[in-house]
Amino acid sequence: MQSTRTGSPGRQPSSAVQPSGFMPPAARAIPAPLRTPLMHALKLPQLLSMYRQVSTGGSACGEGLKPSGRTADVLALLAARTHDAGELKAPHIFARDALQLLDITLDIRPETQAGLESLPPDQPLVVVSNHPFGVLEGLALMAALLPVRPDTLFLANYLLRSIPEIRELILPVNPFPTRQARRENISGLRAAVGHLRQGGCLCVFPAGEVAHLQPRRRAITDPVWNSNVAGLIRRTGAAVLPLHFEGRNSMLFNLMGLVHPFARTAMLPAELLKKRSSTVTLNVGRIIPPQIFRDLPRETDITAYLRARSYALSRGPQDRQTATAVARRAAPVAGPFPVARLLAEIADLPPEQLLLRENGYLVFEARAWQAPCFLHEIGRQRELTFREVGEGSGEALDTDVFDNRYDHIILWHENDRRLAGAYRIGQTGTVLPEFGVKGLYSSTLFRFSPRFFAQDDNALELGRAFVTAPYQRDYAPLMLLWKGIAHFVLRRPGVRRLFGPVSISLEYSRYSLSALTEFLRLHHQDNTLAAMVSGRKPPRYKMDKRAPDMLNMQGMHFNGLCNLVKDIEGGRTVPVLFKHYLKLGGRIGGFHVDTAFRTLDAFLCIDLADAPPAMLQRYMGREQAVTFLRRCQHSA
Repeated sequence: MQSTRTGSPGRQPSSAVQPSGFMPPAARAIPAPLRTPLMHALKLPQLLSMYRQVSTGGSACGEGLKPSGRTADVLALLAARTHDAGELKAPHIFARDALQLLDITLDIRPETQAGLESLPPDQPLVVVSNHPFGVLEGLALMAALLPVRPDTLFLANYLLRSIPEIRELILPVNPFPTRQARRENISGLRAAVGHLRQGGCLCVFPAGEVAHLQPRRRAITDPVWNSNVAGLIRRTGAAVLPLHFEGRNSMLFNLMGLVHPFARTAMLPAELLKKRSSTVTLNVGRIIPPQIFRDLPRETDITAYLRARSYALSRGPQDRQTATAVARRAAPVAGPFPVARLLAEIADLPPEQLLLRENGYLVFEARAWQAPCFLHEIGRQRELTFREVGEGSGEALDTDVFDNRYDHIILWHENDRRLAGAYRIGQTGTVLPEFGVKGLYSSTLFRFSPRFFAQDDNALELGRAFVTAPYQRDYAPLMLLWKGIAHFVLRRPGVRRLFGPVSISLEYSRYSLSALTEFLRLHHQDNTLAAMVSGRKPPRYKMDKRAPDMLNMQGMHFNGLCNLVKDIEGGRTVPVLFKHYLKLGGRIGGFHVDTAFRTLDAFLCIDLADAPPAMLQRYMGREQAVTFLRRCQHSA
């Protein structure tokens, strides 16, 4: 298939457009006395007159065109000014001039502009978008995409091929529910596959029809997206660029659709004219590589994911939490102790508490009474690290009473002579006999059934993990902390279960928080665990009508969730600890909203005996991991 790559100056207009070319098949069978008013409602005589005037090079408002009000005048003027006498304009110029004539400004948000400018020039690409207006988004995408990817074709309604300027861009599909339509669509889909296999770009509106009022959902949104686009992606290995247009058609348009769908369709030309002198916002997502779809087994899952990625781009200032609440009330962070005092505390530790040395780092365990200067530094760095992501206590030091009864896994950079990160560990075997359940930090966030501790009274509570800012770009510090935890476990026979909160900042939008919560509930929640552990303040998100379009987690996988959150959050994604814990086989119990630290906490439990052996070997060493697993089998 040959694609339209540039607009040549000598393109000649095609044969005259007939009004029947714009008529749906069912409408052509309507008796003439009724069909004529219908055609006038669709503005078809005006369209015919426009093209007749263009083909003769005359005035668009001359003989043969009888404007009836401002609608007809603007349509006639639109056709006249977007043609050159005796030839056709290139499609992207035609679309650009049409938008200019209607005084419609296409606003691409600066933070998403890069997604459009960085399109691969010669790789198969499918562009998917919601379909809120009808004609307008097609013109907008021709104007925006064709200068970047001149090989872009549109899988669209066959009626659009009646417009000579864009005929070469349209791979026709018939949206009407007839046998003939289904046969015709096979040809259009085959052409689309061929175009993509040649490295082309294909633009699709998977809804197939314009967004309208969905009574069951009480929202104006796209109807169900067609899964054929997922089949195209699977068959061609194409990447996908999700887009989203803000806005909708008038309420009259939507109410007319309740009378009859064709009544809604008849209003599309008038809806275009209602957008005159307005700004239309286009949000551009990040390209989805084809390997993402390998983890989505069904085409319906791919389609749901694409729709979620599109609607995730729709967000406004009201979606975002304020990032200044902690800063406004925060006390200055306490100053550090001299490095010499920290080094002295390391030197005074028993050798068995030095867990490992690797790549310039030292990992050791300590109690508060053994390393009070380190506890001070941990409190400082916790506060600094958590404030950076919109969390934090707001105090000079982030320490509490649990620090004094817990163990600390500390990561020290020996060359830089500075703290690189830490974890806090509570041993239930020592905390519960002395303090009871209230002696655990998790009890301040979650309610526990006695059955939870009855099944294992020698578990470890993990929490308050952080890596300081200078070392966050490298994965090694987190890896070394977990090696330290593994060595801590190996030195305590009988320990195999880890639990505690894992958190995400409330600075994330409510859509991201809801998506994460729903994903974890669907794919990683353990019902038995959830019956024993519940959040003290469960999350309740107030959503608008867009939410179901972006929060369908049924067929989602974790990498897909991370990319969805990236689109919602403008680049930042799900905290890495979620992925790490889930890869270890972590199961979710309840959820809690911690207003003091401005976090959403998920209760997570890991049985190391069920963790992937390869991950245990990575942290424990091969021989130690084998010994550990044998020990777990004997104690089961």
